[in-house]
Amino acid sequence: MHDWTKIIKKTTVADKLSGAVNTPIQLSTTFNQPSFDHFGEFDYARSGNPTRKVAEDAVASLEDARYGFLYSTGMAAISSVLLTFSQGDHLIVSKYVYGGTFRILEQVLNRYGIEHTFVDLGDLDAVRAAIKPNTKAIYIETPSNPILAVADLDALVAIAHEHKLLTIADNTFMSPVLQKPIKHGVDIVVHSATKFLSGHSDILAGAAITDNKELADRIYFIQNAVGATLGVTDSWLLLRGIKTLGIRMQQSSSAALKIATWL
Repeated sequence: MHDWTKIIKKTTVADKLSGAVNTPIQLSTTFNQPSFDHFGEFDYARSGNPTRKVAEDAVASLEDARYGFLYSTGMAAISSVLLTFSQGDHLIVSKYVYGGTFRILEQVLNRYGIEHTFVDLGDLDAVRAAIKPNTKAIYIETPSNPILAVADLDALVAIAHEHKLLTIADNTFMSPVLQKPIKHGVDIVVHSATKFLSGHSDILAGAAITDNKELADRIYFIQNAVGATLGVTDSWLLLRGIKTLGIRMQQSSSAALKIATWL
């Protein structure tokens, strides 16, 4: 299915009751349960909400993955994924990583014993040299924000597999229209959905996506435990924004090529 068709199909999920093609905004924190012993899919909105679920399914599908999780900001998504690691774990991180990610690593997670080494991911020998016995993952951002440093996903995934490491890729600047890290073997994809996914500068949002059930369970546990979930109205606005993602990325790419050619 063409990405643009998929975008429309995944963001216009018909309401089961009315047939409305725009997902209803379910402003409820709690949900009625038919049985004391057997709960339905939704019980408390931090743990799951019907509006947010449609948006989470949409971002997962666009990345060709099965599991998506939405957060109140991009940094909430990134921080929550990084919180799946434990004291004593070591991460290899792009030296050109986004400033907010740099801050959470340098000033928060290091206080809890989650170690990191910043490496130029374009230097594959330096990546290999940075691997320690306690290294658990390579954190990639390509293109990076703001200097647009580019990393070779296939090569980094190959190194990760060789050493049994996870790979995490921030796909904010490319969006799933132009790059699908999961197809390159990346384990977890994160987004600041505030930017290209939303596209209208009117909400803050973050996303974490994986095609691995075990990783999805770990990510969901942190999402539910920490509770930095995307609000219901913002989930609806994100769905609305994604509807135009394909045409926006096409126009952005066309304009960028004209500027680059002129320069």
